[in-house]
Amino acid sequence: MCPPAWIGNNIPTLLRPLLLLLISIYHFFMTIVEIIFIDRQPWKLFKFTELRYKSFARLWAHNGEQMSIDMPGPCTELLRKSQGLVLDIGPGSGEILSRFDAGKITAMYGAEPAEDLHAGLLRNAGKTGFANKYHALLCGGEPESLIPALHESGILGHSGTGGTAEDGIFDEICCVRVLCGVPRPKETIRGLYALLKPGGRMVICEHVVNPWRTEGRFFARLSQLAFTLLGWPLFMGGCELQRHTVDYLKDAGEWDLFDLKYYQPRDPIPFVVGELKKKA
Repeated sequence: MCPPAWIGNNIPTLLRPLLLLLISIYHFFMTIVEIIFIDRQPWKLFKFTELRYKSFARLWAHNGEQMSIDMPGPCTELLRKSQGLVLDIGPGSGEILSRFDAGKITAMYGAEPAEDLHAGLLRNAGKTGFANKYHALLCGGEPESLIPALHESGILGHSGTGGTAEDGIFDEICCVRVLCGVPRPKETIRGLYALLKPGGRMVICEHVVNPWRTEGRFFARLSQLAFTLLGWPLFMGGCELQRHTVDYLKDAGEWDLFDLKYYQPRDPIPFVVGELKKKA
């Protein structure tokens, strides 16, 4: 391939994640400035996890709506079918709530660790017809955070302080652009599997490691490594570009349905979208 053709095929796909990384760096340092000069609480800089959440919340507050306009594959159609008791992992400030049919959902629990996003999350829940059916939990998707929060909400019969829970709580669990950032993804996904009722459905829309050996490109895979070395996880709230999420989901337990497809597989940020059904 001649250089002009190579540039035309590759540079546009590189510019999008590079622009997002630069924007996230800006918000990270602006968060530090706000903590020091506006909040006047410089000691908070040493609480690094909270700093990352606060920085990502700032990024999302300014750009989340725009970043949620176009969703890959049949994500909207899959979310629209959600019904019953639903657990939404990492809803942010609720930009995708409009893609659900609130009339089909008896109650929804949103596990969001960034406290600064909760006001927007509850506001969007009200706008999209959920009203009192939406319960925002200040926690992540990892068992040691999620299980106590579910217990405190009253939906679990015991606290599960060891990171375990009763099987079969939720009819559906939705993971939309969140498993890239959860701590210890293998353990977290196994925990979510345990919370799903037998026969329950899991909706997946996640960016993953580039499948360069099959559908993807080696150049895109190298780009993921390069962006990681440039600080993508640090500035993007713990988001990882190189997670083997498909393998983690397969290993979580037995599935009656495992229907995931790649979208934009030749890009540095490819997605898998689809639905899984836990063995009944």
